[in-house]
Amino acid sequence: MKKIGLMMMAAGLAAMVAPDASAKEMLVCGFGSNSVARYDMSGNFLGNLDSAGNLSGPLAARMGPDGKIYVVSEGNNRIVRYSASSGAFIDTFVSDAGMNSPTGVTWDKNGDMYVSSFAGSKVRKYSGATGAFLSDFVTAGSGGLSGADNGMMFGPDGNLYVPSYNNNRVIKYNGTTGAAMGNFIASVNRPRQFEWFNGVFYVASEGANAIRRFNGTTGVSLGAWMGTGAGGLNTPIGMAFGYDGFLYVGSGGTNQILKYDAVTGAFVGVFATGNADSFQLPAFITIIPGPGGIAVMGMTGVIAARRRR
Repeated sequence: MKKIGLMMMAAGLAAMVAPDASAKEMLVCGFGSNSVARYDMSGNFLGNLDSAGNLSGPLAARMGPDGKIYVVSEGNNRIVRYSASSGAFIDTFVSDAGMNSPTGVTWDKNGDMYVSSFAGSKVRKYSGATGAFLSDFVTAGSGGLSGADNGMMFGPDGNLYVPSYNNNRVIKYNGTTGAAMGNFIASVNRPRQFEWFNGVFYVASEGANAIRRFNGTTGVSLGAWMGTGAGGLNTPIGMAFGYDGFLYVGSGGTNQILKYDAVTGAFVGVFATGNADSFQLPAFITIIPGPGGIAVMGMTGVIAARRRR
């Protein structure tokens, strides 16, 4: 997917990065179409990432610290890289059956890569330079993890947050050791993608057909914000805060990307509707440029579909 200029990773994960008004593209992972679609921010379809990547069930796409696009291909246990400028396939960065249905990807401040494993209920760590396996950073089932999903990312405190899809939690892990630190959110119906935005933690709740909000530090619920099913939202499986004052949410049940006011949560309109050429079952959204998987102000979001798809 295209990206116009990588925003620099802050020295610490706690750093807040101001939005870049030059953002030009949105990437949408089509889980059902085995493709990643590109859109400009007016909703015009620009094409797909190079089919030579042989994606199978893409569940996340983020820009890595090297300025390349990394796509998680769940169906064949791969992390595939693409040129951010052309969308051309570069290589299969990691191919590892040990990922066991990979869902999400993120990086630490040193540039090492982390991959969440849905079937393995763990998080694997790889060298960000070579793709070599380093360790099971979060071991299987640690802290009650069950179904580690694609919203996984480092928070503003430098710790790792992982959606536990099967038991409706978001679990916090020490960002250095991988040790479980307890539930950050103890109850949210089928959590998928999440983001910190202006100190608030937003979660796409697939089971509730809504976006839920929590205090970004304590995890305490902030109550209702977006109405259940607002704008026809059906099976939200991810989201992205744009640099334009809007929140974009993937509606898996209607095969659409819906647009909301980022302040009020009010429905604005349909940004894009998938078709045979673009995407089927939007499973992740990324707006670029933007650093992948780091809590920043206005950070890009992403999605995943029900399946558990």
